[in-house]
Amino acid sequence: MTLALQAAPYDPSHMRQSRPYALLLALVTAFMMLVASASAASRPLLAVLGLPHGAIGGGSLPYTETDSVVQLSVGYSSHLPSGAKLRLLVKVNSVTPYKATATKITLSGGHAKVHVSQGGIGGPFKYEIAVMSGSRRLATSKPVTIYWTRPPGGVFAIGGGGESAYTSLTVASETCEVVGKCKGDAGSGEQAFIRAVSGTSPMPPGWSVTLLFNGQQICTTTAINGECGAQVTYPTVSAETAVPLTAEVISPKGAITSATLLTTVYP
Repeated sequence: MTLALQAAPYDPSHMRQSRPYALLLALVTAFMMLVASASAASRPLLAVLGLPHGAIGGGSLPYTETDSVVQLSVGYSSHLPSGAKLRLLVKVNSVTPYKATATKITLSGGHAKVHVSQGGIGGPFKYEIAVMSGSRRLATSKPVTIYWTRPPGGVFAIGGGGESAYTSLTVASETCEVVGKCKGDAGSGEQAFIRAVSGTSPMPPGWSVTLLFNGQQICTTTAINGECGAQVTYPTVSAETAVPLTAEVISPKGAITSATLLTTVYP
């Protein structure tokens, strides 16, 4: 018996049906490679070094003066995926997205130091370190926040009756001594709570505020709110007597700006 083998007729529709499958398979393969690449990127670490923390906005944040230089510590425990780089991202407010900076990050033993600075009006800035391949993030550190605060705009000396003297560090015409309105009054032997207050708050690290009453230092502070005060007793007098209440704001370099409330004490 002779068996004849006959080839199946060519069906072009079979090729047309296999093309979508091949395309789908290629897309799935590319997606799996992308997932594998992302999973291979470890999460970087980011920390702020050397800054004090202060109570700001209901929380505790590291803070510093605008235009100063802050050091950030970067850590990365693995090898970077092929073609990937570490990039510093910054978010300037709650509305705008993070933006990549041009800061160069070079790891040595899995660590790097990055320096950042910020001028202008300051405020809370958030920073992240991202592992990036082109414009794509493979992994991102937890964010850190730095509150950049301006130098004090001036200083207030505030009497017990709410009267005050003010000296501006930036606008001379705002200084009350220029227009002769740095005056108050009190009664002989009267008690009052007096204060020295920084012209703006939060007050940057390194600045201090001091209160003097009748030439004697009453209190001083470097606290972030830039304020100190005390209960005092005006002298007992038999004639009108001028008693100075002076507030000083002192810069990290020792420059002193003062405001003096001249209180007339009546018998």
